[in-house]
Amino acid sequence: MRLPLAAVAVAGAALLAGCAGGSSTTPTATPTPTAVPTTTAAAATTHAGGAVAKCVFADLEAALGATTGEAGQRHTTVVWTNRSAKPCTMTGFGGVDLTGPNDPTFGATYSLPRSSKTPSTVTLAPGATAHTTITWLPPQDGPGWTPTGMAVTPPDETRSATVGWPGGAVLRQDGATSPGTFIDPVAPGSQS
Repeated sequence: MRLPLAAVAVAGAALLAGCAGGSSTTPTATPTPTAVPTTTAAAATTHAGGAVAKCVFADLEAALGATTGEAGQRHTTVVWTNRSAKPCTMTGFGGVDLTGPNDPTFGATYSLPRSSKTPSTVTLAPGATAHTTITWLPPQDGPGWTPTGMAVTPPDETRSATVGWPGGAVLRQDGATSPGTFIDPVAPGSQS
């Protein structure tokens, strides 16, 4: 006896479903939360499944933190505070551009390179802080170049906040392969 073509197709589908152990073979993707510095309050809302959104520029306030160190390398922190009503995450490196007088060789802006440290995700509750550490070299001899301010950008953002410079001349190393002036990834709290 010959089965109609539709019956053969239904029987074949049932056989395949039985081989799969009763579960669907279609892959499903679980959303992975991403962390980025700074914020917009609208972008900092919690996604379905409880994932915390990245901080956007509008969520964050930048301020100059402490400067430590002596005649060699110095360390200055930029403190990021979550001013939104929701938790958000920051991951990676932001940007730091020192601004000052026009240098005949390098210009009026010194964009700092990144360190080799591995970034991790920092979750900021409302009012909590994270920081970026700037390691910098004062000049070894001569007057050096003294910044008058700096523009700081949260990770994965394009807008910058302007904060003061703690004072002191910097040894410009624009384009150096192993510079002594650099920035670290965002870390929790207000200082290292």
